[in-house]
Amino acid sequence: MNDPRAQRSGLRAGPISHLVVETADAARAREFYAAFLGAASEPDPAWPVSDEIALHLPSGQRLVLRPAATPRTLPDAGVHQAYRAGSAAIARITEALCGAGITLARYREDRPEEAADNRYFADPDGNRIQLVAAANGAAGSTGIAAIDHAAVEASDMEWQEAFYVDRLGLPVAHRVGWNTADYVRARAWAEGKEEMAPGTRRWDQRYRDIPGGKPGQDRRVARPNPQLFLALDGAVLGIFMAQAHHQEPPPDRAQGSPRTAFAAPRGELDRAARLLEGAGVAARGPVEHPAASPIAASLYFRDPCGNFLELTSPAQGRTGR
Repeated sequence: MNDPRAQRSGLRAGPISHLVVETADAARAREFYAAFLGAASEPDPAWPVSDEIALHLPSGQRLVLRPAATPRTLPDAGVHQAYRAGSAAIARITEALCGAGITLARYREDRPEEAADNRYFADPDGNRIQLVAAANGAAGSTGIAAIDHAAVEASDMEWQEAFYVDRLGLPVAHRVGWNTADYVRARAWAEGKEEMAPGTRRWDQRYRDIPGGKPGQDRRVARPNPQLFLALDGAVLGIFMAQAHHQEPPPDRAQGSPRTAFAAPRGELDRAARLLEGAGVAARGPVEHPAASPIAASLYFRDPCGNFLELTSPAQGRTGR
């Protein structure tokens, strides 16, 4: 779906450069992602953030682990990380996960690009992971092909759309919860006819009785949980409506985790910094990194609902893609 508001001078960012997730046991997490997804077992020694552990993925992107006593994973929310993989890779990963006693799930999907095939499971800390079938079935025959998308949650979808679409000019790729078909599918979910991923459906409570009905009859109603998918260059950011309150970071904190990072030209970081300043958004940077770092500079900021984001300029000759 094209949004006319996004035809203005929008942010030029994408694909996803790296994802930062939290872990209570970095060694255990490294072993998990290496064994099942094909990430490098040894971290990048030149990663510029001292309290983060960057693992190189086959695509040249990175999964970054940040040690935390109590990882913020939100396994019951729409928050997750998704990777593209070919059919052979999905079969191999599925077999390996089942052999290790790890539970997998398959769901009906709202976003058309994810409908062909999918697997959901969690890492040892509870970070939810999705495998999405690659368009080229041979891609990534021994492991994941690339990061497909990342999903965050929002306490206010109008704030998020005003920020991402109106302010940053990102185009809307897909919406859920804006049309009648979504409500029909929510009823199918309530009747047990469709199994949907956590965060995609919810129960609402009516405050009045249906005219002519019995007192209290049918007050519990199934609804699609609003979702907004934003398109970047080769990347997608999914935003899910939060169904529970989670403490947000202090308003002046611009850098943290979990975090989604998008690659962008160096000049785009400066332009984005001006856009964010004009919007009154807390940001840090652009921060220049050491010459040996795989990323040359980063701009750290938050969206209106407290999700940590990063624009990063890849170092020349070290993009890996």
